[in-house]
Amino acid sequence: MLSVITINESEKWDGIVKSFKDYDVYYLSGYSKAFQLQGDGEPLLFYYDDGGTRAMNVVMKRDIAEAAPFKDKLPVNMWFDLSTPYGYGGFWIEGENGKAVCEAYENYCREQQFVSEFVRFHLFSDYQPYYNGKCETHTRNVVRSLELSLDEILRDFEHKVRKNLNRAASSGLNIEIDPTGARLDDFLNIYYSTMDRTSAKKNFFFSREFFETLNKMENNYVYLHVLSEGQVISTELVLYGSENCYSFLGGTNHDFFNLRPNDFLKYEIIKWAKEKRLKNFILGGGYGEDDGIFKYKKSLAPNGVCDFYVGKKIFDKDKYEKLIALRTGEKQVDANLQTVIDSMSGFFPKYRDDFDK
Repeated sequence: MLSVITINESEKWDGIVKSFKDYDVYYLSGYSKAFQLQGDGEPLLFYYDDGGTRAMNVVMKRDIAEAAPFKDKLPVNMWFDLSTPYGYGGFWIEGENGKAVCEAYENYCREQQFVSEFVRFHLFSDYQPYYNGKCETHTRNVVRSLELSLDEILRDFEHKVRKNLNRAASSGLNIEIDPTGARLDDFLNIYYSTMDRTSAKKNFFFSREFFETLNKMENNYVYLHVLSEGQVISTELVLYGSENCYSFLGGTNHDFFNLRPNDFLKYEIIKWAKEKRLKNFILGGGYGEDDGIFKYKKSLAPNGVCDFYVGKKIFDKDKYEKLIALRTGEKQVDANLQTVIDSMSGFFPKYRDDFDK
């Protein structure tokens, strides 16, 4: 009832994903393939079907020996953990037997001797109530419902957004919809400069090949560019599935902040998404709890704030504690249950600490 599809079977993979009525873009092979190029692990699609309930889940299988703290300390291809790709994930379930899905998946993970798992829960899935690991939330996300009219959406914006839209309109800004990535160079120039300006972490400086891989997901991505006198001054890559679109990555040329191009861009994305008959525009959250970025996103959907949850699970507590001991240089290993539970607070898995790979 549970099968595993590899990234080399991308046609089969995407056929399964798109067979789900409300599939989302984060489950497509091209999305996880892009992160594989970044060194985030080996993508796997889990597919469950018992004749009454179906479910799918995408994970990155990561060789722990390749993480910086364990170089030359562990044999390669023996110790693994799992993580959903950056964004939103976990099991997407159709049917009532979510408990059976989770049992089959956990049995497989224990049989394969995976050490632990980190899940970024999708905002609209039914997976979390069935999850038997530790669930927690420290951040909030913003969802702009698209099921209102444009006039109602405008009235729902905070006053400062409407004021900025008027400023942008008087500045003669134009929007360009780019469904092929034809202006990738313009996008990258602004994106990288934005990452530099905001002192973003190195793992947000995605390679050109990363974006070129995403650009192969035909009908699941689009770039929108704001132009002033023919020059791209603000840009965003939007990913979308059957119902939802996502503000994925983008940036603005700081020399043009006074024209308020970002507010204009977000409003044009909303207009585009409504024409596509999508239901939600997910703006995401900030870098920290209720920071300036979050507050800006909230100004576009004051009533669309929801908690973003992550899941933490340890499949093999003995291996988990051994890895912590190896990482910290401790000679004694204490694998009692309470010690393991305590280690799930904060960064997870603890043995990786601040190392993403």
